[in-house]
Amino acid sequence: MRYPVVFMDVGGTLIGPRVSFGETYAEVFEEFGVRCDGARFNDAVHATWNEMNRMIPAGADRYSHFENGENGYWCRFVQRAVELATGEIIGDRLTIEALRLLLDRFGSADVWRVFDDVEPALETLRGQGIRLAVVSNWDSRLDNVLNVLGLDGWFETVVVSHLEGVEKPDAEIFNRALERMRIAPSEALHVGDSPELDGVGAQAAGVDWIWVDRRDPKNAKAVPSFDSLPQIVERGLTESS
Repeated sequence: MRYPVVFMDVGGTLIGPRVSFGETYAEVFEEFGVRCDGARFNDAVHATWNEMNRMIPAGADRYSHFENGENGYWCRFVQRAVELATGEIIGDRLTIEALRLLLDRFGSADVWRVFDDVEPALETLRGQGIRLAVVSNWDSRLDNVLNVLGLDGWFETVVVSHLEGVEKPDAEIFNRALERMRIAPSEALHVGDSPELDGVGAQAAGVDWIWVDRRDPKNAKAVPSFDSLPQIVERGLTESS
């Protein structure tokens, strides 16, 4: 077996939203009388994500840069997303009340779906004797998300950026996963959907990686799904290409 251990990213790799993030925001804010269509909200959410990423050094834990940690970050995020979507600046009280509902939604199985190819591949990998772990940029709620989606039982360890104080693409988050699994970098393969985060971080730690691009099945640098993953794990990247 070429790779006895496989690390996996979560968002965009194992799971994705059932509807757009913007639609969920639109539904929640409509309850507070703030009306905006889902497509416009979705554009605002993605713009806010990119804007806030530019405020934070690559590899740094984004939540530690804000007073009150996660809540401070998400309050700022929500206020900015609403401003970009509607032109309105909402107050702290509305932000906190809306954030509570948003966190409930994004912590439930109603918002997320496990991609159809994931669990069959995990079952095959387990049958091959492969050990599995998660390495993900996420906040402290990731364990709960994996639990409600029925994915938690697949992984020996879940390495979450906020709990570690470091994010991909910093190699340190991969180094900690290697330490917990007690393996050398050459024994692991990382699977993710972002060359800038998963690829750069894994390679900096000496870990091979594979790009799963679910958006563009014609991407010659990636695989479109988990279907070929068991073969890659068994034979290696070069022999499986």
